[in-house]
Amino acid sequence: MLSKIFTTVKYTLVTVNFLFLITGIIILAVGGSVQAAYNNYHEFLSERFFSLPAFCIATGIIIFLISFSGFYGAFMENYLMNMAFAGAMILMFVFQLSACIAGYALKSNTVALVQKQLLSTMELYGPASLEITKLWDEVQGDFECCGVVNSSDWLAPLGTLESRGLPVSCCSHIYGTIQLFNCTTVEAYPTGCAEAFGNWVQSHAAAIGAAGIFLVLMQALAVAGAVWMAKISREERGAYP
Repeated sequence: MLSKIFTTVKYTLVTVNFLFLITGIIILAVGGSVQAAYNNYHEFLSERFFSLPAFCIATGIIIFLISFSGFYGAFMENYLMNMAFAGAMILMFVFQLSACIAGYALKSNTVALVQKQLLSTMELYGPASLEITKLWDEVQGDFECCGVVNSSDWLAPLGTLESRGLPVSCCSHIYGTIQLFNCTTVEAYPTGCAEAFGNWVQSHAAAIGAAGIFLVLMQALAVAGAVWMAKISREERGAYP
């Protein structure tokens, strides 16, 4: 009876390690995609936002490598490899859980952090920085937003308090008619970019958090199976393999 249970656990653990390998690839893909998405708006994001996808990429690679030791330990019924795998997973478990907590804490402050970064770049709009100007126009056009909180945020930096003029990207317009088009606070998008862009950033941070929680659950299952299998393996053989 014990032998059948041991065989079942063995192949279950092999299957879990295969799923864990796939999970590592998924985590790596999630981190890479979020990193690529954030890179397009680097100037508008705090460096804290880039630590999460970078962590995901590193975690995915480490998990991919560790899963091979888990495969070997489970298939060969090797006590030392199973315990080494369990130890590595416990360390990753603690590390990943800490990262998940930090990620969700960052998620709750996303809009405030984005707002701070956006405010710090408004004075650079125009000839002072073509890169910032292009980025602001892309964000306002892509997310259909204007200013930080609302369109009036632009009036002081642009010196248009009387004319109420705004960047053309603040308004919906037909391309090809730019020279004939004026954008003011009357026609501007009603939503501020801190909210619209911040929600987009937040959704990507949430994706990393969800992937992290799934990974933590998989780790707990893999660790429990590896430790139990190592215990039974040692008891059956009476010594280290």
